[in-house]
Amino acid sequence: MNIHELIATRRTTFQFQDRPIPTEVLEKALEAALWGPNHKMTQPWRFILPGPELTFKLTEHLAQRLANKLRMRGLEEGEISLRVSRGAQPTIPAQILVYMVRNGDDYRQKEDYAATCCGIQNMMLAAWAEGVASGWKSFDHPEAYELFDLDPEHTQIVGLIQFGYPLKEREGLRQPLSEVLIRTA
Repeated sequence: MNIHELIATRRTTFQFQDRPIPTEVLEKALEAALWGPNHKMTQPWRFILPGPELTFKLTEHLAQRLANKLRMRGLEEGEISLRVSRGAQPTIPAQILVYMVRNGDDYRQKEDYAATCCGIQNMMLAAWAEGVASGWKSFDHPEAYELFDLDPEHTQIVGLIQFGYPLKEREGLRQPLSEVLIRTA
């Protein structure tokens, strides 16, 4: 696939086959993240690949987050328990927490956040080039810092990226360029 096909066919997914991802594929994806555009070469991105113990804690945490979300929607406890038990052990072959190191003033931190996001896009595209799909979860909340033993004064979580071979193909629609492009004189 060329780069245009990779970009156009990559889709966010959180439903994966129960199939391990070769270490080399994850490492190539992480290497691609290091080549994201980065003003002033601060290279603020950092990655955590959870081992078995942290993966277990993370799974429990995500199940609790799901239960809390469902409570906020007004579901009854029986329905919440049923949904959480169905989704408590999803097949997620690999997860990588991506965070950035906080340095400098607010302007530099915005640039570093953007650079980290670009790195994540590179990582997701590199994985997709190997047939590995991904989903980017927002994960910047106090419990996540505690779970990963990070100091929010010196770091900022950018996302939890989940990887796996897709369970099914997904289609995505985008607005035509003509609807979002403004041409000026």
